[in-house]
Amino acid sequence: MASTVDELLSRARLRDAPLPPDDIADTAPAADEDLRARRPGGGPPAPAGAAERQAALRAAAQDLRALCEAAVSGAAVTALGGDFLTQSLPQPAGARVLGCILLLADTEDSARFWWQYASGAGDPIASYCLYLHHLALGENRQASWWHRQTAPAAEAALPTALRVLRAMRPGGPGPGPGRAAVDAVLEYVPAAVNYVDDDLELPLPAPDFSERIRALTATARRRT
Repeated sequence: MASTVDELLSRARLRDAPLPPDDIADTAPAADEDLRARRPGGGPPAPAGAAERQAALRAAAQDLRALCEAAVSGAAVTALGGDFLTQSLPQPAGARVLGCILLLADTEDSARFWWQYASGAGDPIASYCLYLHHLALGENRQASWWHRQTAPAAEAALPTALRVLRAMRPGGPGPGPGRAAVDAVLEYVPAAVNYVDDDLELPLPAPDFSERIRALTATARRRT
């Protein structure tokens, strides 16, 4: 099983981008340590005091959650059901949405894996999710590395989008045709993505994952 998954993952890298170092914290430039010129959503450098640092960590976590809530729309979860390379491996955009679903379900380790998968295949929003994720953990060197993997267009647009999202009410999609589908998928996904093999440390969806997503979203649409 491991060789098959490894082969699929290697083919999923659609662009010639550097792999993250084995230990980003030890190999990233020291000048990036505090991300002095960057802050989620733009704005001045983060202050150095303990209280201000905690506020900066919370801001990054809130930005990441807002970005994930915006990404996990009714249309996105519907598309996820038909956007798979195999029964267990989504296309890059689907992997990014899957990571966002897992983040909203408080399974950050699995979310990080799928963002790394999507970023390696050229998805810049997944790279930005990883930037915010590490920034929220105070892992500034890792955050800086992932920030450099974000495409310039996404880097310019996402901070503005996050400012708009923060100005709007939190909580993701409001009532509407897509809300029922999102709720159904958010309830299903955490139990359906697991480390299925002791020798394969990958959080993979269940074999019937794509079929179940399609069934859940179709049922939600009919009820709506």
